[in-house]
Amino acid sequence: MAAVQTWKLPADYGADVFDGVAVSLFELYRARMARKQPMISGVTFRDCRIEGPAVLLVIDGCTFDGVRFGASNGDMRNIVLHPASPTSVTGALPIKDCTFQGGHFFGVGFTGAPTFLQQLLDLGKAQ
Repeated sequence: MAAVQTWKLPADYGADVFDGVAVSLFELYRARMARKQPMISGVTFRDCRIEGPAVLLVIDGCTFDGVRFGASNGDMRNIVLHPASPTSVTGALPIKDCTFQGGHFFGVGFTGAPTFLQQLLDLGKAQ
């Protein structure tokens, strides 16, 4: 039986770089709001477990390199949410200019511009 990986928690949710830790998106967003920042911006995640439950509103400038997007049960449509409004999404956590290198998402859905959502859906077709 394979050993279960234990993830360390970040020492500081105000950091701009996270390496090999389990990051709660809600706690990260809360830390940004406490600093009067309306979104998660300019953060780098390397080999992290990015944890929900959450829906990320991917705005601009985010890169995903070698990332596993989470349990889609074989269908990326299960983690992609199309917003009903063309101008805003309430309740989603906005991210901008963030870098995700390796690692994986757990319990996270994604929303954003139609082009971004289509790119996610195309990932499912390539698998």
